[in-house]
Amino acid sequence: MTEKSPMDEHLQTAMYGTPKINPDEQRHYLGTFRERVSLTMTIAEVMDRNNLTNFLTEITAHPSYQVILNGHIDQTDLAPYMKLASQNNVQFVIRQDAIYGINDSDLGLVITSDTAINVNPVALAKKYPAKTTPDTPAKKKTSWLDRLLH
Repeated sequence: MTEKSPMDEHLQTAMYGTPKINPDEQRHYLGTFRERVSLTMTIAEVMDRNNLTNFLTEITAHPSYQVILNGHIDQTDLAPYMKLASQNNVQFVIRQDAIYGINDSDLGLVITSDTAINVNPVALAKKYPAKTTPDTPAKKKTSWLDRLLH
């Protein structure tokens, strides 16, 4: 087994860049680690304005956290999130590197801490499940003959 000399390590770093820890995890969570994530929203969820209240709930509960936005989303869809973050003095950053996804199922927004917090669940759909209203029974239509007899 050959040992790498410090010069070899320096050359490798110069040619290929500093090695990253868990690059796939960082790519998925827009440049951060899973252990630091408080909330994630897919691109489709970011584009749905009904999710703004859940986003506001999360940033008001954790004002020291940072919001990371996927820059591949249209600016008109990102604007309400940036506005709410600014109004609540929450830092945000837009990441537009080519490694971040562009599909509706890829992450479009991540709320993250500077340190490990290990929160479960982090997905919007699981953390803030949609409130369903109980189905009211549909009014049974009665014929004119039934109404006449009753």
